[in-house]
Amino acid sequence: MQISAIFKRTNRMAAVSEDFAKKCEVKENETMGRYVIASTNIREGETVLCEQPILLLSNNTDRRCSSCYKLTNSFCGKCRLLPLCGECVHHDARDCKRLAELQLEEEQVEKLQAQAEVNNALTYLVLREHKETQPQYEQLLQMESHLALRRNTEIWRTYREQVVLPLQSTGLLQQLRNGAEIDEELLQHLLGTTDVNGFEIRAPESGGTLRGLYIRAALFPHSCTPNLVTAIDEERRIKVYANRYIPAGEILYNCYTNILLGTEERRLILKQGKCFDCQCARCQDPTELGTHMSSFVCKTCKGGYIVKQLESGIWQCLLNPEHTLKPEFVANVLERAKEEVFHARDDIYRLELLLAKLSRLLHGNHYIMLDLKQNIASILRQILQNMAHRPNRKVYERKIRLCQEILLVLKVLTPGISRLKAIALYELANTQAELARKLFSEQEQSTQDLLAELHQTEVMIRESLRMLLYEPISTPEGQLAHGMLRELKELQNDMKMLQQSNDDVVH
Repeated sequence: MQISAIFKRTNRMAAVSEDFAKKCEVKENETMGRYVIASTNIREGETVLCEQPILLLSNNTDRRCSSCYKLTNSFCGKCRLLPLCGECVHHDARDCKRLAELQLEEEQVEKLQAQAEVNNALTYLVLREHKETQPQYEQLLQMESHLALRRNTEIWRTYREQVVLPLQSTGLLQQLRNGAEIDEELLQHLLGTTDVNGFEIRAPESGGTLRGLYIRAALFPHSCTPNLVTAIDEERRIKVYANRYIPAGEILYNCYTNILLGTEERRLILKQGKCFDCQCARCQDPTELGTHMSSFVCKTCKGGYIVKQLESGIWQCLLNPEHTLKPEFVANVLERAKEEVFHARDDIYRLELLLAKLSRLLHGNHYIMLDLKQNIASILRQILQNMAHRPNRKVYERKIRLCQEILLVLKVLTPGISRLKAIALYELANTQAELARKLFSEQEQSTQDLLAELHQTEVMIRESLRMLLYEPISTPEGQLAHGMLRELKELQNDMKMLQQSNDDVVH
């Protein structure tokens, strides 16, 4: 983000701060650090916070243009240190001027350019150089980095080798303001701040991501069953809103990881990236709130499932604790299953065979099984959209069944407003409507049957829309909602015409 752009938003952000202050209260304790509670009752869908990022940063292995954030291997011709793509003429003039003043040999510049991770460190350090951006830098210093927990870990050693040592050995740090104060502790803190607090943002190219730092949004603690939803629009503004009714005094939780992962996977990601052990209700429940997203099938007990006991770490059958699995066996099955899923992608026949094979080992809701079902449903969508394939009834019914199975899990994990649930519901409604129209055209259903199916479709699309309309219009989900409004109107017109036709036949 251009630093000058931050100051243009001062008035707008002041209003946002006032709104945040009315609905939220920041607390602090030894266990959670700083966190946020609702200072008033918050309605389902009510916005809690809108905030612009204080800083945009690349993922560690990416090198991105300092102006447009596209991937690039080119650097600014003036300062020579910050990336600048061929389409952009300049980046922040103040930063460019300050870095260009540094006395660095070409060999030293090349050493710094060779490490993509150096760019993020420089992005922090130039804030420190200017009086106008000192307030932003001071705010960033107050953010959590879990420095003590990260010390001497693999990521610490990586940053030392790829960022700290290059900056120190080239003499760059000594030429900055109060350069003697910029030691490894400070650099590790700044880099850790990004890892711990960064929000994933869509990059200019399809599929790419950036990381954004949001001062207030970072205060919401994590839960695998959150009561908040976050959405980031094309201007990289984050919107945080309630996914259900939240009474005054309740802690406001965001989710930092993918809810469709199993407990061990979620906790590992949180431990490595955010430096804490999640203690939420879902992580404490071996059955994951009854979804069994990490459960194995017990081959001895009919209808029995083997889960991992949190305290002992033992994999035991819920029906007969004497039936157990060795952790090594569990790890091996999961590793091989993930590998097979990866190699089977885009091949619906291999995916279906793998689903059947794994169903003898894993619960039908296991996160790997859900991943398979999502992959299969995605391929079926493409088949159904291409009428050249002439899909038969079984193709429609297969996709409907998969959507229903995925929705059953999502309704437990995200009982309130949910993007994932809204999209799955829309997919289900769309497929059911298309099947009903097909059967009607083939004279396998009456007009009344078709009307009944379309009425059910209308109900589902309305519910999906209700959830997606809270999304910013510029997001993919917001655009989907916009298209769904048009589809809903067309559906209602079809139903009206069918009803009139049916009435004419009756009379």
